[in-house]
Amino acid sequence: MGNTGYKSFGALELYYVDDGSPTGQPTKPNVVTDPDYIAPVLDTTTCAPSIRYYSVEKRLSAKKNNCGTGYSGSVVTLTALPNQFVSTISLADANAQADAWLAATVQNYANITGTCEITYTPPTGGGDGGSGCFVEGTLITLPDGTRKAIEELTLDELLLSAEIETLNDTNIPNELYKWSCEYLSENRIVSPITKITKQVAEKTIIVNEGLFEATPTHLQLIQRNGFWRFIPLGDIVVGDNLYTIDREIILVTSVTVNLEKRNIYPMTLNPFHTYFANGVLTHNYKEAMHNDN
Repeated sequence: MGNTGYKSFGALELYYVDDGSPTGQPTKPNVVTDPDYIAPVLDTTTCAPSIRYYSVEKRLSAKKNNCGTGYSGSVVTLTALPNQFVSTISLADANAQADAWLAATVQNYANITGTCEITYTPPTGGGDGGSGCFVEGTLITLPDGTRKAIEELTLDELLLSAEIETLNDTNIPNELYKWSCEYLSENRIVSPITKITKQVAEKTIIVNEGLFEATPTHLQLIQRNGFWRFIPLGDIVVGDNLYTIDREIILVTSVTVNLEKRNIYPMTLNPFHTYFANGVLTHNYKEAMHNDN
């Protein structure tokens, strides 16, 4: 490294104060831990500093790649700060040092600081567009907080809905499957029923011994491994969490399949697509050309 402009002292010698003559005692190393330590002195005349070049700010991104099966890592950006690297050769050399450090460091940094998000592959074979819906007797919450059985609801009736932050709400399943978040924040709003019909389902899913019952393709909000997302109800498992009208998180403790025929009521809301069924936040029906049985 070139000169810094500072003159340092390698050894200390003891002198008399009155006349400045040496005492003749042995010298000792000039180390920082010695109480007599003398710091380097700026002397640009006899120790002219070399020209120095300092790196500019540089950034490099990498995707966390140590997540487990079924998870996708987030993308993390590492920054080399301005003046973090110095060269006596050229600015290009200083910047090259920054680039080399970023390349050698960014992946480990991403693996340590990044997050893993659960990935979800939409079901195939007709599950996406079916009429996901609740069975007869399910209580739906109205804007005033009262509840009405789903079979008693009428077209254009207003329901209590929830606008979830970070969610571009839609009733297209493939788009909903792409969304997830770690912290669920929502505001209560109102949304009207734009379509409701009566159908018969031959297969339904019962959650928590009757907390609610709906068809396997019903779009349900759940929390799994710390992430909130929408999945078909047929994919819900014990250990998932649900979100209630009281903003509480409740655990899924049982999931059973019912193969007896049930009256169901596919329902579409617009422009917002969420509502509360038996006190649980859920999603509305995606219109399709075929029925879900």
